[in-house]
Amino acid sequence: MNSHQRSRSPIIICFSNLDWGCLRYRKQHLMSRLAAHLDVVYVNPPRAMKWKQVSIWNRLTRKGPNLWVFDPIVLPGIRNSPRLKDLNYRLIARALKKFTTGGRRAAVWIYSPHAHPFVQLLEADKVVYDIADNYTVPSGAVLRDAAEQRELNLLAQLEQKVLASADLVLCVSEPLVEMARSYNHNVHLVPNACDFESYATIPLQRPHGEVKPRVGYVGTVAPRFDVEMVFEIARRRADWDIEMVGPFSPLVNLPPGAPPPNLVWRGEIPYDRVAEKIQSFDICILPLREIPFSYCSSPIQVWDYLAAGKPVISTPIAQLERIPEWVTTASGAEEFVAAIDTNLRADNPDKFERRRRFARQNTWESRVERILGLLKEAGFAPGAFA
Repeated sequence: MNSHQRSRSPIIICFSNLDWGCLRYRKQHLMSRLAAHLDVVYVNPPRAMKWKQVSIWNRLTRKGPNLWVFDPIVLPGIRNSPRLKDLNYRLIARALKKFTTGGRRAAVWIYSPHAHPFVQLLEADKVVYDIADNYTVPSGAVLRDAAEQRELNLLAQLEQKVLASADLVLCVSEPLVEMARSYNHNVHLVPNACDFESYATIPLQRPHGEVKPRVGYVGTVAPRFDVEMVFEIARRRADWDIEMVGPFSPLVNLPPGAPPPNLVWRGEIPYDRVAEKIQSFDICILPLREIPFSYCSSPIQVWDYLAAGKPVISTPIAQLERIPEWVTTASGAEEFVAAIDTNLRADNPDKFERRRRFARQNTWESRVERILGLLKEAGFAPGAFA
C-alpha cells in the first residue's frame, strides 16, 4: 500500500478466529470479495501455541490486489497471564496502526469476542461484529472440562461488550439475530452462501450404472459432528459408499472398534477440489449433533451442496428448517437412512436444475452486495471518504 492509498481509501482490519489457511470459511469468502471494493487486512488469531513462530511475527502476506494477511506477534505465556496478554494486544495494535495513518478511516471487523480490546486500541471509526456461531454454548455434545466452561463465561461477557460497541452487527442465523438485538439495535441477518462459480461447469449428474450410491459430507469433522450417527448409517446400509471429506479435529474421538468398511475418511483436500468432490456424490449430508451450537449455525457446505445440484439431508437447524423444499431434515440414523433412500429414488435432472437456480440466488457476491449497503448506511463505504 502506498501513502496515497493509505490516506484516501477506507480499510477493514479483520480480526479472525481462524488462520487464513487453504480452506475457505465465511471469513475468507467475505474478506476476499470485500477486497474488490476496499482494502482489507486479515489478522490471523494470536493463539498461544504460536509463540515459537518468531520468524512470522508482523509478517504481511499479499493475497490479492487489496487483500493482505497479517501474522501478529505472540508472546510466550499469554494463555495464563492477563498482563502479558494485554501487552501482546498492545504490540499487535501498534503494528497495525501503520494502516490507519494520515487520517485514513478504518473499520475493525470482529469475528471473535476476544478481539474486543482492539476497538479501543485502534480507535476505530467503525466496529462491525460478524457473528458466525454461537460462541457462548458448548460446540460439542458435552462440556469438555471446567476450562471450557470458564472460556464460555468469558466469551459471553466479552460478546456483550462487543455488541454494545458495534456500529453494525451481522448474524448468520435468525436465533443469533434475536440474541444480538437484546444488546444492539443495528442487527441484520446475513446467512452464509455458496461459491456458485466453482460449480458452473460441473456435469448434470454422477453416472449411476453399476456403481453403489455415494453419500458424502464435506467439512470439518469437529465436536458438533455426529460421528456415532454416521457409523450407524454406514452399518445399516452396506450397499452405500459413505465418504467423509475434511480436516479432523483432535477434539473428536471415533467410536470404539473398526469403522464399517463402506465408510471412508478422506481427510482435508485443497479448496479448488471441493466442487469436483461434491459433484462425485449422489446425495450430500450434514450429520450434526442436535445441540444449540449446531441449531444456530449457517452451514456453508449446504449452500455448496445445492450449488452442485445435490439432494441434501441435514439434522435440524433453524435456518434450514425455513427451506424444506431444498433441504430434508432428519433426526437420528433411522430417519437419515429413510430420507436418503427417498431422495435417491426421487431425484431427477429437473430437481437438480431447480436446486442450482436457488443456490444462484444465495452467492457470496450477493451477500457482499448487501453488506456494502449496510456499511454505507452505517457511514462506512468505498469512496465515502475520498
